Amino acid sequence: MKRRALCGALSVILVLGSSMFSACTSNSDRSASADRNGSAFQRGLKPKPTIRRDPSGARINPAILSQSNRSNTRVVIDVADQRGYLLVNGKIAVDTPVSTARPGKWTPRGSFSISERVRSGKISTIYGVHMPYWMRLSGSAYGVHAGHLPGYPASAGCIRLPSSAAQVIYDNTTHGTRVNVYSSWSGA
Repeated sequence: MKRRALCGALSVILVLGSSMFSACTSNSDRSASADRNGSAFQRGLKPKPTIRRDPSGARINPAILSQSNRSNTRVVIDVADQRGYLLVNGKIAVDTPVSTARPGKWTPRGSFSISERVRSGKISTIYGVHMPYWMRLSGSAYGVHAGHLPGYPASAGCIRLPSSAAQVIYDNTTHGTRVNVYSSWSGA
């Protein structure tokens, strides 16, 4: 009989104890445990997009670049910041340093389209230097191409890119791709 009374008392204590514990647990604690098993936990497992950082200073976002179909791209050059961008659907796929015209020379501003493309073999008729990944701006004497970037404006007027960025931009543009050259660009 004592044993039954003791078992009954223990049962009552356990029931009361568990109800008191659940009453002390706040809703935020319950949702936190639900999140650990739900969507917040799953979001943490998804890989974050990787940005490829080139020794030249160029940053390439392969996830955005993979959406390029050559008709949804444009090139933007920011002369003040000495930066160039390849935009895909308005998002930055490539962010790269550039070198524009040195003092006494001029890089034209405005909206252009790529009117000629030469992957290799293009040589400046004035300076005799190679200009790989040449992309002429609307039939002018100016273009975008791979070249030396000393970290400041140093060209005769063209827009120089690091070779790795020039290749990616060349491969993801075509004749007619829009190129906007701004004195200062406010962003995408």
